[in-house]
Amino acid sequence: MDFDFSGERSGKLENGASLITFSAPQLHSVAFSVVLPFLPDGTPGVYHLIEHMFFERAGARRAEEINAEMTSRGSEINGYTSINYMCFNFCCRKEVFVPQLHLLRDMLTQREYGQEELEKVLPVIRNEIFEYDFYDGRAGDILRELWFDSRFINPVLGSASVLEGLTLEEIAVEREKLYSKDMCLFLAGAFSEEDVRAVVDAFGSIPLKTNRLPPPREEEQVTREFNRVGHGREMQALVTYHVERASFGLKMAAHWLRSGLFDGLDATFFRYFGDNGFTFYSVDGNYNVRGDELIFSYLVHIEKKDRKAFERLIDGFEDAAAHTDYISLVRPYLYDNLAMLFDNPERLCAHYVDTWQDFGRIVPLKEEAAHCSRFTNADLAAHWRTVAGSLRRVFYIAR
Repeated sequence: MDFDFSGERSGKLENGASLITFSAPQLHSVAFSVVLPFLPDGTPGVYHLIEHMFFERAGARRAEEINAEMTSRGSEINGYTSINYMCFNFCCRKEVFVPQLHLLRDMLTQREYGQEELEKVLPVIRNEIFEYDFYDGRAGDILRELWFDSRFINPVLGSASVLEGLTLEEIAVEREKLYSKDMCLFLAGAFSEEDVRAVVDAFGSIPLKTNRLPPPREEEQVTREFNRVGHGREMQALVTYHVERASFGLKMAAHWLRSGLFDGLDATFFRYFGDNGFTFYSVDGNYNVRGDELIFSYLVHIEKKDRKAFERLIDGFEDAAAHTDYISLVRPYLYDNLAMLFDNPERLCAHYVDTWQDFGRIVPLKEEAAHCSRFTNADLAAHWRTVAGSLRRVFYIAR
């Protein structure tokens, strides 16, 4: 299948930020995302706190006026914080793109805050932490703590008691670290050349610094294969594979592997375990990348009495996965359907952000398509064997 990538452009702004655009003039909407990477070596949760504070002031405007502006344009600016980056995005009618862009720029360049803003966001964060702790998130906590680079193991939300002790000056020091030349901008949809210039003027004028990343700290690495967490008859079985030096090709293949093994009842996981006495109706198959580390995992519910039987099938599933017909199962969704991104600027910007997260740089859709178009079942099987041959750990999370 041939795709038309003539609308895609990428480059650097004068301040060092990266920009990629995908023009679709036949549409009526425009989407924009900005990624602010950071090194998570400060107080856990401080960047999530900063994300909330960005919504409290934008120059002379306070939170109520910011929200009123968004409402008047029918477009909400959204933000979220991951372990090593912050992202803000919005989608709007093309007629209101520039004022919405300027609002976001004013929010992100706001540097003066008072105790009033801090006291407004702390109760919101306390509630988010309470909600996270209320539910059983042990599987997610285990996955987070597996990274060998210990800077990535801290919780994004942090501790409410610690965050309440931060001063405005301490928060400002961490906020300044967001203004680095690693900033990435994503623009898609029915924008004009004037809109592109507005992006360049608004974000290209922000002074950015070069981040010099120190090497990861040496930490003790837990490598025991089988691990038990909690007590009880009901269990979640979490199987993880940890690749320390993931190649570009493996990172590109990881989504294809995950989809072929776990998406849909014709996926290898359901067929293999179903043929061997386990009727699973759902599985949480996933992968995450941090630098050159890649963790591939799957999580299912079992009963304590079935643990040994499940354990005996793990090796067999790995062999079945190596013989999966990935091309017929996955290519229609992940390659042929790339064309659907052209019609959805919001999804396209989110896709750009996802690939940035995996590769640490902007990956043009044209480059991704060129690489994935060459995938064969043999290629993907080889990448799976790299995953299956890496450090495997199994966690039984009981209650």
